[in-house]
Amino acid sequence: MSNFDHVVIDAMAAPKTLRARDFGGALAVVATGLLAGMLFKQVLAASDIALMLLVVVQVVAIVYGLWPALAACLASALGYNFLFIPPLYTLTVADPENVVTLLFFAVTALITSGLTSLVRSQALIARSARIQAASEKLRSALLSSVSHDLRTPLASILGSATTLKRYSANLDDDAQAQLIDTIQEEAERLNRFISDLLDMTKLEAGALEARTELVDLSDIIGSASRRAGDVLAHHRLAIDLEPDLPMVKLDPVLFEQVLFNLFDNAAKYAPRGTTIGVSASRMAQSVVLTVADEGDGIPPADLDRVFEKFYSVRAGDRQRAGTGLGLAICRGFVEAMGGTILAENRNDRRGAAFIIELPVPVLSPKAEEYAA
Repeated sequence: MSNFDHVVIDAMAAPKTLRARDFGGALAVVATGLLAGMLFKQVLAASDIALMLLVVVQVVAIVYGLWPALAACLASALGYNFLFIPPLYTLTVADPENVVTLLFFAVTALITSGLTSLVRSQALIARSARIQAASEKLRSALLSSVSHDLRTPLASILGSATTLKRYSANLDDDAQAQLIDTIQEEAERLNRFISDLLDMTKLEAGALEARTELVDLSDIIGSASRRAGDVLAHHRLAIDLEPDLPMVKLDPVLFEQVLFNLFDNAAKYAPRGTTIGVSASRMAQSVVLTVADEGDGIPPADLDRVFEKFYSVRAGDRQRAGTGLGLAICRGFVEAMGGTILAENRNDRRGAAFIIELPVPVLSPKAEEYAA
């Protein structure tokens, strides 16, 4: 069950579930109102204190619902009688007019608490409906993405395999090699998609644990670029690292996946033959790493949304190029390692840039000597 579903269930159940802490909270609010009445007793008339207690009951109805509000009504009426209606500090009412005042207060408190609670329930129902609509939209996006990104590579794999099986005798070596390459490429694509789903599941479940260690960024960039060799086959990779960069504390496996996802994203959105740049420099107590492409850039309205799950940028008439998980995973992994990541458009030319800021750890003298 998704987080949206849990919120919907909680919201719908809120008016119906009676909890002892709600009644305790309601009585605490009433006690605070009575204490305030006692403190300002010398400057407030009894009718003013009654109005203040009515506000207290309304607050309880808004925060806790109907039944705690009814308990607050009873407690307020008794407290008002005990503390502010002569004879004081007893539940006896000597003046008949005060009986009418007390009854009027109790009835008014009941009516206002009931109306306030009704408005609260309607607001909760409306909120639940909005959340349910958002949940359905998320499910639709998930199903659409999963069905498309599973079926497309599977169809290519099945088609190529079927062709090889049925017509291999009529195919020359080049045609067979091309079909085999297609099967391999689509299988790798399918494997990346499933890996993204598993990584996102770990992030959402809180099961991801970053195993950080001091690493040299150049080593991880090198391993990530080698791993992304097929993805970058039609692009040039330019690496520009500032000399003598300090070591940073990272999980090498997670950060390599971050770079791979950024390379994959850049290759999807940048034309063939363009350059994908990787640069890193020190800035104060951080190392800033940038992966930039020469594509069409990111629409300004999408800059804050590109890291959302299942959200992909449309570029002109081109169809969505990915599942919308890669950048969400990048953000989750980077933040798990204590860093930040943001997206912006390049100032020097057309294209997008993803900027990762990683804190430089403060090392002891021995650790600095070892790192050097």
